[in-house]
Amino acid sequence: MSRLRKNSFYGRLLILLASVVLATSAMGLIFLAPIAAYKYMKKDKGYEATAEMPAPADKVFGAAVSIAEEKAPKIRIVKREDEDMFLEVTDGVQTASVKVEKGSEEGKSAITVMADLPKEEGQEKEAEETKEKELALRIVNLLCTKLEVECTITKE
Repeated sequence: MSRLRKNSFYGRLLILLASVVLATSAMGLIFLAPIAAYKYMKKDKGYEATAEMPAPADKVFGAAVSIAEEKAPKIRIVKREDEDMFLEVTDGVQTASVKVEKGSEEGKSAITVMADLPKEEGQEKEAEETKEKELALRIVNLLCTKLEVECTITKE
């Protein structure tokens, strides 16, 4: 009889310990999920500039494609989505993308330029951001010059 109670006691103890381990593991995953999401979201993806252009979206996108093609083979088109008016280019080191959207008013469009440069060892973050900002604004300026319009930067 005492032997049966002993086995029953150890069986319950084993179940209790297994439950505690599983509960602790599950709680650990729950607490780690926000940390993992934060690190993923904080990942640096470059500098983003947006501008408003007094030109139709299809004309702006056409100008972006034309500029990229004129600068070939130095500049290579990595991704081109005509329907979404999205263009991504690289020179092998720097990467930039242009997203064109129809503006709120007829004949106007909004562009978003994302510039990303490789991170250099020992370089300050401010210096990297300044170079990315310069590249993004230079691309906006190239588009405005090509279209012969005056652009308004809405977000730097």
